[in-house]
Amino acid sequence: MAGETKKIAIIGANKEGLKLLPILLWDKSSSVCLIADSNRDAMLFKLNELGYRLAPKLNIKVTNELNDLKNIAGLDTIINALQDPQTEKFLEAHEFRDVEKLGPLSARLIWGIRPYAGKGIPGIDKADEQTNLLQSLREIVDAVRLTIDRKELLSVVLKLATESTGAERGSIMLKFSEDDTLRVEIAKGMDEEVVRKIRVRPGEGVSGRVFKEGKPLIISGRATLGEFERPMTRTDVKSSMCVPLVVGGEIIGVVNVSSSESAHIFTDEDLKFLQSLAGLAAEVIQRSNEYERHRLDAAKFSFWKEVDTVMSSSLPLDKRLNAVAKKLSELIIGLTCFVYLYDDDRKRLFLKAASIRDSKGLGYLSLRPGEGIEGTAVEAMKDVFLVDRTEEGATKRAYIALPMVSHNQFVGVLNFQIASQKGISAYQEEFLKDIRSLVAEGVYKHRQREKEQAVSRRMFAVDEAGLETISIKDLKKLYTIVATTPAAILGAEGALLRVRQQGASRYITVATYGLDDKNVREYFLPIEKETVMEVLRKGDAVAREFSEEASPYIRSTLSRPLMLNNEIAAVLTLFNKTGEGTVYPCGFSKADTEILARFSVYAEKALQNISGESDKLTFSYAGAGVAPPLTQFKKRVEEELNRARRFEKGLVLSTVRFAGIKDALPHARKDFEDRVIEGLKRKMRNFDVAVKLNEETYGFLLLDTNEKVQRLLPVIEEVIASNELYSRAFSTGKAQILFGYAMFPDDGDSFAELFSKASNRVLFERNKPLKTELYK
Repeated sequence: MAGETKKIAIIGANKEGLKLLPILLWDKSSSVCLIADSNRDAMLFKLNELGYRLAPKLNIKVTNELNDLKNIAGLDTIINALQDPQTEKFLEAHEFRDVEKLGPLSARLIWGIRPYAGKGIPGIDKADEQTNLLQSLREIVDAVRLTIDRKELLSVVLKLATESTGAERGSIMLKFSEDDTLRVEIAKGMDEEVVRKIRVRPGEGVSGRVFKEGKPLIISGRATLGEFERPMTRTDVKSSMCVPLVVGGEIIGVVNVSSSESAHIFTDEDLKFLQSLAGLAAEVIQRSNEYERHRLDAAKFSFWKEVDTVMSSSLPLDKRLNAVAKKLSELIIGLTCFVYLYDDDRKRLFLKAASIRDSKGLGYLSLRPGEGIEGTAVEAMKDVFLVDRTEEGATKRAYIALPMVSHNQFVGVLNFQIASQKGISAYQEEFLKDIRSLVAEGVYKHRQREKEQAVSRRMFAVDEAGLETISIKDLKKLYTIVATTPAAILGAEGALLRVRQQGASRYITVATYGLDDKNVREYFLPIEKETVMEVLRKGDAVAREFSEEASPYIRSTLSRPLMLNNEIAAVLTLFNKTGEGTVYPCGFSKADTEILARFSVYAEKALQNISGESDKLTFSYAGAGVAPPLTQFKKRVEEELNRARRFEKGLVLSTVRFAGIKDALPHARKDFEDRVIEGLKRKMRNFDVAVKLNEETYGFLLLDTNEKVQRLLPVIEEVIASNELYSRAFSTGKAQILFGYAMFPDDGDSFAELFSKASNRVLFERNKPLKTELYK
């Protein structure tokens, strides 16, 4: 009511709040009744520092309890100089629902120009009053560094536009980039729910026409359908004005004011004044946009370096991502960040990092593509922005999902949730998009290193376990080791090994692991039989995955044949691969298949060795019904060549001829050969091959190696030196050793090429290097 004194309370005894006291106390229509700050002593010290003294007659209460504000009857305005989240939340209480809430800048603007914003000053006409008001406002705007939200300034501009022109309602509408419609940025005297729904296309209605044509309009009386494509929806509007907002030659929005009083008429002076205010509003928007852009560019550069440093560190990936998420939440007010990483084996998104404090559930929450907003973003591979823009003073909300791709590989999703009075700006949206690529690159590089290291560790484990497997002599023990070792290395929950019965085509179970649970067995065995049949048809490894609905106990299998003499002698099936840091079984990867293939080489050699088929170090002689030794040797070499090509391994073929032994040592020949054989056994491995090709010549096959085989010759030297009869025979030249070798793939790709090269032998002389001459 006219003549009533407006009661004002100030929160925050900082310089911004306390410097308002002189202009508030000078205004006789206002009364400061309370100053609240959590630190009362600091407040009094600050007053003294500013040279202020609260006289008792002012009747201003000083308190450190915010709740004291609720006890002030008829409180009109609260000036919040703290503007921290806790104070903002406190002011949302229902006791302050009808109380005007201002920041220090708004208060400074409103009280600084109040002498010109009344009903009129004696001796000053309305035009002069508006001129003085604009000049005062210009001085204040020019003095302000736009380090705060521009909406605080725009709200004051709109308030002055309505009060100085006698309008009851007003709004500032800006172009929304997503659909090029005009939406209300700030409104006065309008219902919030109506404001949120307003969408005006260019050319539509009064606002749309002004926005499209860039010309101001003043309307006396209600707009009609004949005049505009869509007239005003309010039936009580009697007159209105609308002017364009122009920034850098571009129309970015409009300013509207209207009145419902029949007697009220807007004048040309009012229109010029509104245009001048619109110019100030456009300048505020432009300057705040530039400041925001520069601020974010600087922040982006600084933040980019910080994120790059964090993502390049040696910390575990989840700790790196948590650090990035927290930094982002500190940069943008009200932002909460979640990082989902995509597991290609399991085809799921897993929550791996967040800016929230309580993150105990990280690593367990997962989404499939198509599930939730993040899953939808993955399925469409498009950014998702859901923004709730509300009237000034209300909380703004945004939900953002950004898929992360690096080197054409999808790695995850960044999720941002924002709830604050400022919401999120277009520059901040672009900033988050830019940061997304840096995080994606860091995740990709980490995963590549992780995969390489994991494969390297597992390959080493396979080689170590494989060499031990080859030495096993107990068949039952070997079956158990073949079933359990790859399961342990690959992280499978269980395994089953089937071996073909001798003389039959049936494959029987010889070893199992992880099948104690009845439910697991009931689901696994039918799946395993189907998988084995597919392995037998293909003659190669088979990997399968199953949904949780189709198979709750068995989610993935990997099955591989074990070969003997180019035939499938056994089939090994693993099930339920488990990943690190999760309780969910996942699919076996390509790397898992390669690791199992490597282990299978050792398993096959172990099975051959223990079954006595050809992997023992044996010396064969021609006999009735037996293929010639050279034919046997050729077959074995060709088998191993096929295996070496398949797994990119090397091998060495060597021949040694003991020339003249038969004549030089007629009675000691067998003793000499036995000693040589025993010595060679000690130097060779179980799976290496040695065959007596004829009375004087031996063939050797050393597997999985590229080394030369001169290491065999010292064995023969020791045998010769151990007996005077042998020494005399070789020193006199009656007996000679001729030696040759060939390496795959350097010296040939077939048995014929390798054997021909290895048959070009050089003379071995005791205590001398090999001669360069070749001997047949």
